[in-house]
Amino acid sequence: MTLASPAETHTRASVALFKLERFAEAAEEARTALAITPGDNIALRTLARSTLNLGDIEGTIAALTSLLPAFVSEAVAGIRALLRNGEVQAAARVAVTAPDKIKACDEEVLARIVTLLRQQALRKQNAPEERQAAFEMALALIPDNATLRIDFLRLLATTGQAVTFARNARQVGDTTALADAAPTLARDVGNRARQAFRDQHWQEAQEWLQAGSRLGLDAAAGDLAERIKTRRLAEARKALVAKEPGSEARTATLLADYPEDGGARNLHARALIANRRYAEAKTLLQAVAAQDAATADDFIQLARACRASHDIENAIGACFDALASRHEDPTALLLLGQLLPGRE
Repeated sequence: MTLASPAETHTRASVALFKLERFAEAAEEARTALAITPGDNIALRTLARSTLNLGDIEGTIAALTSLLPAFVSEAVAGIRALLRNGEVQAAARVAVTAPDKIKACDEEVLARIVTLLRQQALRKQNAPEERQAAFEMALALIPDNATLRIDFLRLLATTGQAVTFARNARQVGDTTALADAAPTLARDVGNRARQAFRDQHWQEAQEWLQAGSRLGLDAAAGDLAERIKTRRLAEARKALVAKEPGSEARTATLLADYPEDGGARNLHARALIANRRYAEAKTLLQAVAAQDAATADDFIQLARACRASHDIENAIGACFDALASRHEDPTALLLLGQLLPGRE
């Protein structure tokens, strides 16, 4: 007679206790067995079944996730048990760790999870955050499903999440499906952008315009984009003059959104200089000058950055460039007057 190892003894005890419906004790025996032999599939299966009966869904998810890599069919049986208990999102959390293996073993169970998640996501009486979580789980299982992702976009357009909307809009690979949905989505996104503008949330309004750019919203928005830019520039300028914390981050965002706009560039250069980041300001403005795209204001800020970093020759040259661009500019003349006496 062969004596059982300690791990086998605890595993057998867990199975026996489970059959006696002593689930807490069964789970404890299974954990003891797994501490000795972590990959014991019988102990993992018993632990999953015991924790499910105890209502410990997190424990069930952990056990099934550990079971899944090597024992797919047994993990699928556990996923089905979760579904029978109405734990759809728990089943999805297990399945998402290895969806290809689940699909190869039992394609129907994966489809069932997605169907149930979609039903949860489309149920309007559910809280928006619950609906979003259901959509995200379903898309994690079938990321290429255009219909599901467009339904998700509709929800995001109504709940007001521009950045998440933009990220998901870029992931719609079916251009025909996207074109069919674009008019409705563009209307919702346009309304969001206008509402944000009316509420004086300029950054949010801009995010919505960017989110809708792939949907052909640019034309539908009319002059809203220009109005948003004007307000954002004014707010950034006000913050910079008031020396508000974070003004540099704000101007950096502006420049990223409007890389060709001289006003945004000039504000960011001023913010860099105010924060003593002279080398970065010089690099930014010299690159623009090299492209023959610099304005008189750009040259003035370049002169300030050069003077602050003791690069007097280039500061004087920038002043002359500013005067060539805008004759008798008072700021350039003042800077030049300050620089020339100190020239060696």
